[in-house]
Amino acid sequence: MVNITPAPVEVSEAVKAKVAQSRQALRSQNGVQLVQGEAEGDILKYARGGIYGFTYAPQTLDCGLFAKNPYLSFEMHKKSDNSIFLLVVVTPEIKQKIEGASGPVEIAFYPDAYSTASELVALPYGKLQHLKAPNRDEGNKVKGFYQG
Repeated sequence: MVNITPAPVEVSEAVKAKVAQSRQALRSQNGVQLVQGEAEGDILKYARGGIYGFTYAPQTLDCGLFAKNPYLSFEMHKKSDNSIFLLVVVTPEIKQKIEGASGPVEIAFYPDAYSTASELVALPYGKLQHLKAPNRDEGNKVKGFYQG
C-alpha cells in the first residue's frame, strides 16, 4: 500500500500561532458557528448561513461541511447573508497579488501554514475561478484564479 500523506513541512510555532489567531478572529468577524448536529455533512450551497466547517473539496460548492478538522482539510464559512468564504494560507507574494488584483490573477493556496505560506486570508468564493483539486503531494495545495 502506498502512503499518500505528504511528509509534514517544518513551520515555525510563531507562524502556526498567528494563523490560528487569525482563524479565530475571522470566525468572530464573520459571525459563524461550527456546523453541528443534523446540519453536519450538508452540502455547502444548500446549507443555512451562519456556519463554518471543514472539507477536503474546496473546489466545489457541492462539498459537505463537517465539524471535524482532519489533517489538511480546508475551512469554509457561510455567513448569515449566505456569502461563502474559503479560508486559505498563502505566501506573502500571493497575498500581495490578491490585494492588488484588478483582474484575474493566478494563485496557489494551502489549508494551513506550509513551507513559505504563512498568511491566512478569507477569499470570497464568488471571486475564485478554475480551482483544481488539491495536490496531496504538496500540502493539499490548490491552484486557480482570483478575480480582483
